[in-house]
Amino acid sequence: MPVLSVAGCSDIRCHGAPSGKDGFRLSLWGFDPEFDFQQLTHDGLGRRTNTLNPDNSLVLNKALSQVPHVGGRRFAPRSHLANLIRTWQSEGLRDDRKPVSLAKLTVTPDRRVLKAPAVGQRLAVSAKFSDGRVQDVTRLTTFSSSDIAIASVDRSGQVEFNRQGEVAILCRFMGRLESVRMMHIAEPAAGYAWPNPPEANYVDTHVFAKLKMLNIAPSELCTDEQFVRRLYLDLCGVLPTPGEVRAFLATGGPDKRARLIEQLLQRPEYADYWTKKWFDVLRVTRDAINLEGSQKFQAWLRNRIEGDAPFDDTVRQMLTSTGQSYRDAPVNFFCVTMTPKTITDKQFLQKDLAEATAQLFLGVRLQCAKCHNHPYERWTQNDYLGLAAHFSQVKRTRMGKAGPGGRAERRQIEITIDKKAAEFTRDADGSAVVPSLIGQEPKPIPADKDRRDLLASWLTKLDNPYFAKAFVNRVWYHLNGRGVVEPVDDFRDSNPSSNDPLLEALAAEFVSSGYRLRPLIRSIVNSRTYQLSPISNTSNRGDKRYFSHMHARPLPAEVLLDPCLQRDGRARDVRDRQGLHDRSASRDDQVADWHPGGAVARQRHRDVDQHGIEVRALRVASVPESLRQPSRTQTCECDREQTFGRKQALELIIGQMMSKRLVDPTNRLSRMLAAGSPDAEILDTLYLRALSRRPSPKTRTAMLAHVGNSPTSDRRGKTYSGRC
Repeated sequence: MPVLSVAGCSDIRCHGAPSGKDGFRLSLWGFDPEFDFQQLTHDGLGRRTNTLNPDNSLVLNKALSQVPHVGGRRFAPRSHLANLIRTWQSEGLRDDRKPVSLAKLTVTPDRRVLKAPAVGQRLAVSAKFSDGRVQDVTRLTTFSSSDIAIASVDRSGQVEFNRQGEVAILCRFMGRLESVRMMHIAEPAAGYAWPNPPEANYVDTHVFAKLKMLNIAPSELCTDEQFVRRLYLDLCGVLPTPGEVRAFLATGGPDKRARLIEQLLQRPEYADYWTKKWFDVLRVTRDAINLEGSQKFQAWLRNRIEGDAPFDDTVRQMLTSTGQSYRDAPVNFFCVTMTPKTITDKQFLQKDLAEATAQLFLGVRLQCAKCHNHPYERWTQNDYLGLAAHFSQVKRTRMGKAGPGGRAERRQIEITIDKKAAEFTRDADGSAVVPSLIGQEPKPIPADKDRRDLLASWLTKLDNPYFAKAFVNRVWYHLNGRGVVEPVDDFRDSNPSSNDPLLEALAAEFVSSGYRLRPLIRSIVNSRTYQLSPISNTSNRGDKRYFSHMHARPLPAEVLLDPCLQRDGRARDVRDRQGLHDRSASRDDQVADWHPGGAVARQRHRDVDQHGIEVRALRVASVPESLRQPSRTQTCECDREQTFGRKQALELIIGQMMSKRLVDPTNRLSRMLAAGSPDAEILDTLYLRALSRRPSPKTRTAMLAHVGNSPTSDRRGKTYSGRC
């Protein structure tokens, strides 16, 4: 069977497809040898093999393209692969799967760093079988590269690097997968010298060690103006007011940034913003959760984030909760899967819960293992089904009477545990599935036990290899624009992290701090790595993976709305209402600040009525569709658009959201013009509001000269609106 895998016959694009190809089907990548053996020897009345004359067999002639074959020639007539097929048929189609099994697969070397001018490395693969026999199986192993733009690998196991970088080479033989990490380091650029930057904490130690190895110099430290804007947006989803910017810039001392970090970590907006981030991936929408449930769920999660409650306990409460959605907040975790399919098909519900649990809390995408073993990872279909079986006792009762079209008016759910419920079964044969943890053998669970307890206990154990890493990687992603593992929720051997020691250290701190969020964020944002400038140098200009400089990131749609409102002065001063400002402070420094709803007061009031939750935690109805809020139909961060293109730019330039506010006679600009404010003051205020900095001397001179040519208030207003 490995012969057919190496030849590509069991690929998803060929006979490994779920429905096969041209009447012949194989298991994907040969993960089911028993099925493949039956297909080759018995399906189609055994016409594919010929023990008397192997050279006349259909399986060989098709692969050699000696008869019409859509896939073309897969190997040469006298190749090693062709000879193996001949020998197997001439020996009577021997099936030796049961007497001997694969015990261990070893790849040599298991890790390699190549320094220029070296660019290639040949891999050797050996298999140890259950009878003690060791055999070189390199020519029967299927190889693939995690990034062919960096390095490619051929059938013989020869790896060739195309440029500097790091890849994982996946080696597959008889259903067993092993991966090796390989890195290529190019010659340093002319004049390069490691700058030996100071390290603020362990984050810098690990990031700079990797950069030094790769001959990449980190950028300089960002300016105070860049830092204050970056920190407010990343921690609280708000822009600093001009007064806050001025106060920070006027502050002295080497610890001024650390003190600002502590202040923002205690702000109520911090809890609001990070609650919203989790609601995005928890798929919380008003269609899934009713008014009372959404209020309860949001308040519960926000209070836990504000109080820095242990996150392992937060997850445990969600996974093991029972009760009613409007009364027991964690129960709403089971409500977000309310779709017509999950209502009518209990097994579909259990599968959805398994997929969401794995992706949210383990950083593992199990979806590919729903129908077959994962083609690029060691996850099997048994792992998928075993995880889903932990939810077989969950009974979800829909409460409230149905409205028009069968839609429940209240969308209230009650979750109970039925310990006598029917077992979770396989779709193929209806056999019962014993609950099992990912990568582990099934273990019997007493009938009187809630199976979810076992799952929650394993998931939050100190030695769980996934939970802490998945969490810290998600937080790192939100603060740096890219995960150490990217995509952020796709941990697998064939998708290596950019910095293993960094990921390990972040996870270790998260665990040692009691699974609390604030200490983790504090360490990351206090690091020099987080505070690096976005301006690149000659050595790091092409780096998008190793955090040598900060990259520009599009603001989330909901957050983007607030700076627009702050700039024109139309947002409501909720922070003043919440008592977050001194009452004697300038009204100009208070008005238009961000509030947890993230929109103008009338929009917030309407959305609270509709959603039963501050709109920062749900989707904001007033954000234009072109700015692409996440739909909250997926559990991955990919649901949020990470690019900012022409469509979004045009919306901000000429879209109704901005156009109406720019011509509003009550906006900040109009008020300042009516009050006769000097142009220099207006320009500074607009820049501080929107960009948290003053204009450069060159920009100031050009802008004042341009505005000076517009003597009337109306013309000056149009000039400012068109330029700022």
